[in-house]
Amino acid sequence: MKKRIAILTSNHFEPSGARQVYGGAERYGAELTRLLLDMDYGVEWWQVGDNWRKEIIPGVPIRGVPETETPYQTMPHLNQVFFEQAVDADGAIYFVMYLAYPTVFANSISVSHGIYWDHPGVDKFLPGQPDREEWLRRLQLAIGGVKSVVSVDTATINWARATWPILAQKFHYIPNFVDAAAFAPKHTANQSPHERIRIVFPRRATTVRGINEAGKAALWVTEAHPDAEVHFVGRAHDDAMERTLTAWAASHDRVFYYWLPPHLMPELYRFSDIVWIPTKSSEGTSLSCLEAMASGAAVITTWVGGLSDLIQDGYSGLLIEPTAQALRDATERLINDPAGRRRLGSHAREVAETFSLERWRARWSRVIADTL
Repeated sequence: MKKRIAILTSNHFEPSGARQVYGGAERYGAELTRLLLDMDYGVEWWQVGDNWRKEIIPGVPIRGVPETETPYQTMPHLNQVFFEQAVDADGAIYFVMYLAYPTVFANSISVSHGIYWDHPGVDKFLPGQPDREEWLRRLQLAIGGVKSVVSVDTATINWARATWPILAQKFHYIPNFVDAAAFAPKHTANQSPHERIRIVFPRRATTVRGINEAGKAALWVTEAHPDAEVHFVGRAHDDAMERTLTAWAASHDRVFYYWLPPHLMPELYRFSDIVWIPTKSSEGTSLSCLEAMASGAAVITTWVGGLSDLIQDGYSGLLIEPTAQALRDATERLINDPAGRRRLGSHAREVAETFSLERWRARWSRVIADTL
């Protein structure tokens, strides 16, 4: 009989079940599921939801569990229901670190997708020192309870080592991946595939991903450069925000807003000259950044979270402060230096090849075999 792995996440679908979330963590979850299936495990998922049942990929169920309370940035009720409903599983993966509080399976792994408590909104949920201490206590118990923690970046591991040195031994550094065959340059190093300079923001349209700063920079850049166009490609939190962004983009020349399913993204990157990843907080080793690098685009990103694990400033991309002015200045620099732009893209491709999907699968396979 196959061994069964139960996985708990917060949101792969919206809690209503009406919309699937198209973000890096969700694509990561689908790829992890495929790996487990290839290793001959049975896989089931749980998340916040209204008692519905869907599929994360064909044949793999994901169940919605009602949950509205998030005391101290944790979900103890969701954790308990998961533990009870998945009781016959041979092992568990907590897809977000804090979900391993307060109860964990004996054979279990948790995943850190990057530091998320650098978000300014955390102050709203943890307004005072007692609240912060209780959150930290719960996070410590969540990390201490699992056998292993897979971290996509070194920032989280270094923070844990400085905060709880004894817990650092639980961490395994497995950065995010890119399929270098699917995401590859289409044009040669000396020839641009189109007349205009195409700038792409390939992220979810949220404040932590820098949508506001990118919006300001887009208006400056398109006004100063008649040969430049900016594409915002990614879903927002809801339909209303997407309608707002569509109307905003339509009111400005050479600014576009739309979203594409994951299988169409490689073609978008191939015809991109500059890619913006202006993250402000809550970032690991971004799949979007790696895909842009593998496609040979010149990447402008910030030194937030794990992005500096991917980009060497001035060699494989540009690292900037997460401000609109810094984004504008870096874009001006690349527009005015086509040779430098192509050089960054060429180096980015070389670096991205070290983050191959095959290497990611091999590293995860070892952790799964040792832990589960």
